[in-house]
Amino acid sequence: MLHDGAPAEPGATPSPTADPAVPEGRLSLREEQKRLTRRRILDGAVAVFETTSFAEATMEDIARAAGVTRVTVYAHFAGKTEIVQALVAHMYKVADEAYTDLATQPVWTRQAIRTWLEGATGRWRQMAPVVRALVAAGPTATGDGARDRSRAARERHVALLTDDLRRWRGTSPAEARQRALMAVLQTESFLAVWLAGEWPVATDDPLELLVDALCHLLAPALGERSGWRLRSGLIGVPPRHVMYTTSPQRSR
Repeated sequence: MLHDGAPAEPGATPSPTADPAVPEGRLSLREEQKRLTRRRILDGAVAVFETTSFAEATMEDIARAAGVTRVTVYAHFAGKTEIVQALVAHMYKVADEAYTDLATQPVWTRQAIRTWLEGATGRWRQMAPVVRALVAAGPTATGDGARDRSRAARERHVALLTDDLRRWRGTSPAEARQRALMAVLQTESFLAVWLAGEWPVATDDPLELLVDALCHLLAPALGERSGWRLRSGLIGVPPRHVMYTTSPQRSR
């Protein structure tokens, strides 16, 4: 059995509940040990919920999977519902950090979106076991307010992508919000099905089409050197609805 709060062995699989926003060594020894123990409990819960139903799983199961005592688990969480809620909060925190990274890019170009998406994919890949565990646990395991928390997360992510009015100059706030929402949903649904759902994607570069889709949705906010341009002269298509196409010179 591992000692509570012991660091991961070198070369070990990254924790699906690791918090990238808290660098190692920035906390006191006591706070660091508490954080690591909490993370190991959440990792243990992920492993349990992937193989055992939420109703049948016990705190003893989670303690055993985490390599800690049941008393230690109860010192951090009152019960299984609180553990699941902590996993949900972690999932939203990871998403918040990802969309903050995109929002703080000074200029959105195709390459910038591609680079951001590669980083976001790494985050989602590490979080995939958490998503699978939450799906297996079921909606009743997350407790009351799950729908409100999901809506609040969507609102945060859309706001992050649309708050810079200069980026969306010439686009109505309503259209900017819808485009941002569709970009968020497109990103999360594909990465969830591909990485957490383990959908077999046979293309050489699974992100290429997703980058194209995001560039299309975010086109009004892309910088002039994005490698995307308006296709003009389309017969019967109003100017505000012209299609966006990739430039022949775009990088792959």
